[in-house]
Amino acid sequence: MVWIAQVTLNAVLLLVGAWLTWQGSRRATFLLALVPLVFVPFSYARLRLHRFLEARLAGALAWCFTVLGVLFDAIMVAQLLNARQPAPTWILQTSGVTWVGAVWFSAHEILLLAYGFAGLARLCSRPFRSRLARLRSTTARPEELVLGRRELLHKAGLFGVAIPFGVSLSSIAVSYDFRVEHREIVLPFWPEQLDGLRVVHLSDIHVGGDMNRPRLLQVAELTNQCRPDMVLHTGDFLTHRSGDFDAPLYEALGRVQAPYGQWASLGNHDFDDPQRLERRLRDCGVIVLRNRLVPLSLHGEPLEIAGIDFTFGRSERAAVYQHVVTGWGARRNVPRILLNHDPTAFEALPAGCADLVLSGHLHGGHIGVQLGSAHAITVVGLAGFPDQGMFSRGDMLLYVTRCVGFYGYPMRIGIPPEIALLVLRSPRVVGQPPTPGRRI
Repeated sequence: MVWIAQVTLNAVLLLVGAWLTWQGSRRATFLLALVPLVFVPFSYARLRLHRFLEARLAGALAWCFTVLGVLFDAIMVAQLLNARQPAPTWILQTSGVTWVGAVWFSAHEILLLAYGFAGLARLCSRPFRSRLARLRSTTARPEELVLGRRELLHKAGLFGVAIPFGVSLSSIAVSYDFRVEHREIVLPFWPEQLDGLRVVHLSDIHVGGDMNRPRLLQVAELTNQCRPDMVLHTGDFLTHRSGDFDAPLYEALGRVQAPYGQWASLGNHDFDDPQRLERRLRDCGVIVLRNRLVPLSLHGEPLEIAGIDFTFGRSERAAVYQHVVTGWGARRNVPRILLNHDPTAFEALPAGCADLVLSGHLHGGHIGVQLGSAHAITVVGLAGFPDQGMFSRGDMLLYVTRCVGFYGYPMRIGIPPEIALLVLRSPRVVGQPPTPGRRI
């Protein structure tokens, strides 16, 4: 029954992807890529887990687990296919159901990772186990000891299988545990007159689904408690494609108070109808900077805020950024903050084009262990990407926020969201060297 369910799961996703391709949808490539890269490995973990439990649980209990698992498979796929609909099926969003797909999926991904590490450990320990087996064969062992060892392994195995599901369930609370992280950043050439400028950096709000009105109003309230001089957004405001699901976003942002305004760039999820989004944001007080620069005056001191649109073609980034920055004219002796959604694009920016670059996009690494407000071990970070915190390239500093919301699967596991309060300092005032950042 389980293997039939897994074959059906992958077949349905492939058929939907093929249908979307025929319809000319941009989601088709994403969905077709999910099957071999994500859901086939998921199915492997699912079948292996089922075989493990079937051999250790009583018949009736194993059958109940099988039925429940198939039901959760169906809910997971339904939620995936409904994720960006303007009006998702109501039963998939009810209390107790809305998190089923995310928990089920992320638990199996953790389980798959555990199987991979266990297999690698067995492979590396094979010579030692062979020698140990030869040594043990020379001595007799009491039958009671063998049975006791089997019972211990049986219970340990069941406990180990439960761990990924416990971790995933605990991450529901982490996913919307909004935290204000206060950081002072010493910039190499930041002027004394702007020392102490308070900037709140928000990114990847992803309104829709469980990022609802009460949570958005909470984000606005926490932002106001920071007493920011300005609020800077680095994109991915949206989740779905169309409809009025995003109305609470504009209400919440309209309540944010910042003397020098709110400024934004657009992320990869904001291009279904960017003109509408730009208009709605402007109406609530957020100015979108689409490949443009705006000069400001803060108590008579000049400051430039610039924003660059998300660039989908990675190979084209350097040329696009060079063209955009060149269009702003020669860099003057004016401090500049640049909003650019994707931190992996930091290395493609023209050298010295800004004092501080702000980015989001990677949600702090999504999965990992948060060791403190500015340090974490994440899967994304271990892969070499700028996941969160400070990075540097020459005299330019990049700050990557853990972001406010998250999109799709998996949910946040161990990495809480962030409302970043950045206090920008001049080295001539604080008498300290520039803030260190990991090298790109």
